[in-house]
Amino acid sequence: MKRFLAALLCAGLILVFASGCNSVPKVETGDEAKSLNASDYADTLDGLATYFSAYGYINPLQTDTVTKMDASLIGAKAGNKYTEYVVKNVTIELYEFDTKNPPATADEIISEVKNNGKFSILELPEVNAYLSDSGKFMMIYNDNSINNENPDKNSDNYKHREEVLKRFRSFKGK
Repeated sequence: MKRFLAALLCAGLILVFASGCNSVPKVETGDEAKSLNASDYADTLDGLATYFSAYGYINPLQTDTVTKMDASLIGAKAGNKYTEYVVKNVTIELYEFDTKNPPATADEIISEVKNNGKFSILELPEVNAYLSDSGKFMMIYNDNSINNENPDKNSDNYKHREEVLKRFRSFKGK
């Protein structure tokens, strides 16, 4: 009887944990939303990653979800690609630019993103990208479940992306 109850309890726990897998978290708004002060974080790529980690968008400490990118291709100082661990099949690339003395490549990429919201390198297809309000950071947010031409603005994935973009754009550390 004890084994049966233990097995039943284990099965119940597995169902509870499995039901949360691959689901998009509810986007919190208003009073429910976490409110972190970006100025508590360093105004660097690591500071931005820590800020995003505090919101649960990425996990920079989980090394299998982080890929160091060759940021020099776009004229950036540094860049990392994160496989978001909260929302599966989402990748977030974060790049930091030298705003005081940017190389010509960076100026070209930043200009393309400002004007078109996209850029292209090395004969590759154009990539959607976003700049922070400070112009110091660039983000590439990929979620294949969102149709960029005709998005379902009521979907949790779309709301999640918009929340990430809002926090990214306004990020300015200390």
